[in-house]
Amino acid sequence: MAPVIECKRTVLPNGLTVLFQPMKHASSMGVGVFLKQGSLAETNSEHGYFHFLEHMLFKDTETRTSKEIAESIERVGGILNGSTGREYTQYYVVAIKNQAELAFEILSDMLFRPQFRREDIQTEKGVIMEEMRSYEDAPDDFVYDYYFRNIFGKSPYGRDIIGTKKSVTGVSEKSIRTFFEKHYFPKNMVISVSGNFTWEKVLDLTNKYFSFENPKGKTPTELIIPSPKKSYSKHLERRKIEQFHIMLGVNGKKRDYRTVTVSGLISTILGGGMASRLFQNIREKEGLCYSIYSFPSYYKTTGLFSISSATSKEKAARCVELILKELETITKNGFSKSELADAKSNQMGSIAIGYELPENRMNNIGLQEIYYGTYFSLEDRMKAIKSVTLEEINQAAKEMFGLDKVHLSCVGDMTESQFAKIPVQFGG
Repeated sequence: MAPVIECKRTVLPNGLTVLFQPMKHASSMGVGVFLKQGSLAETNSEHGYFHFLEHMLFKDTETRTSKEIAESIERVGGILNGSTGREYTQYYVVAIKNQAELAFEILSDMLFRPQFRREDIQTEKGVIMEEMRSYEDAPDDFVYDYYFRNIFGKSPYGRDIIGTKKSVTGVSEKSIRTFFEKHYFPKNMVISVSGNFTWEKVLDLTNKYFSFENPKGKTPTELIIPSPKKSYSKHLERRKIEQFHIMLGVNGKKRDYRTVTVSGLISTILGGGMASRLFQNIREKEGLCYSIYSFPSYYKTTGLFSISSATSKEKAARCVELILKELETITKNGFSKSELADAKSNQMGSIAIGYELPENRMNNIGLQEIYYGTYFSLEDRMKAIKSVTLEEINQAAKEMFGLDKVHLSCVGDMTESQFAKIPVQFGG
């Protein structure tokens, strides 16, 4: 086992948290800025604002045009991107290691000197409308948002991150700037860095480009959203398309380190790849679908375990029936020792491979800071995986799948009477 590589951490006087993990032999580096909030922190009148603001921060700043921002990174073969989640927002640069200062400078400019020009806001409204239409036209994307709306209902977890047509068209210069000032300040941010340079260089660059004053008395609002009640019901969006898209939801727990470890192993065995139970028994043996997989989703107050598949409408009922049978078998008989051993080696191998990339390290330490407030090394994560017992994983699977019925959200060309025949109860 390689020696432990620690994560350096400090908090600047302005409240900005700085993280760094060195990679001595890497030729690239990753610099990411995480905002400690995402769409869950929006009020009803701000629906979609975090996503809209993410788009706007790639527009003109006080010192650069949007084209100059893009050109400065692409000129050196780098990647500049951002993403909006329910619990955090991220902006990052991946580039060759000698462009670290450029990465810091560009991210600083974007996050602290935006212009919010009226014409840019109007342009971006059109861009986001087209983004909405692209999701609507792609059933494999649409079914995911449709599923969250149905299972979480009117809870903030059920809202589309992108917002609605009404909320997006209602954005103004004043409303977006007010929203920006409400959330974007140093104490509400984490800067995460990984690459082949020193801690001293990271601190020098951070102090040079991120030493903005934190507004007096401004501190992150601790958002506490009650764990929403999940709706275990059936929903069909009828569309004249060739495939029938299925999202099936069962129990899930809120995010904590042990839950992530155990649920990851369960998902690997059930639907994590071509050797998984679902792939082998439903695609390979029965030929019922092209794609089928499972994945856990973790949040601070709730969680989900989901199974996704795409098949023909004629095979949909049989496909769901076999998924339910697989879950029922697991709750009764559990997993085998060999399945657990294989899942452990799979997870350890996957994590180790991911650690080879500075971008992954940057993401890993940033998200650990946001969710756990501490750092778990590669060795810590390997030990945690190895420590999971057969009894523990089988008990967790029983709790996860031990419901009377599952949630089902589907998109496809099927009548209500046909859809009614698709089972959602075990043994039914």
